Amino acid sequence: MGKQPFALWRSKESGFSWSRTPIREVFTVLLRVEGAEVVPVGTGREAVDVAGVRDFDIVLSDLGLPDIPGDVLIRQLLSTARRRTRVVVVTGYGEPYLTRARQAGAEVVFTKPVEWTRILDWLQRPDLAASA
Repeated sequence: MGKQPFALWRSKESGFSWSRTPIREVFTVLLRVEGAEVVPVGTGREAVDVAGVRDFDIVLSDLGLPDIPGDVLIRQLLSTARRRTRVVVVTGYGEPYLTRARQAGAEVVFTKPVEWTRILDWLQRPDLAASA
């Protein structure tokens, strides 16, 4: 991917909300290795606060957050974003949470366990670059 801002497509940064510190740290490292500028946060409220003052191309989040449900986070992020933000979910949750995430506006939902290459392949899709 080279040293370009995440998500390759023109933007400044990728937001990242994950409640469990080790998982958040692993994804942060993997994204930075790919050239991403990452802003990791630990709660849904932190994610909403940060997204209210910064522009993000992509927000990568789990659904199991310590303070608010994942679908509520997605709705809040999308309703307050200053420009188009794509939401990617990686979760161990099943139905009905997957459907709720999609209905809230998640563009893609990956269920754990998921290989990093599947997420990376989705993030590098040419149609995402063309529409950013």
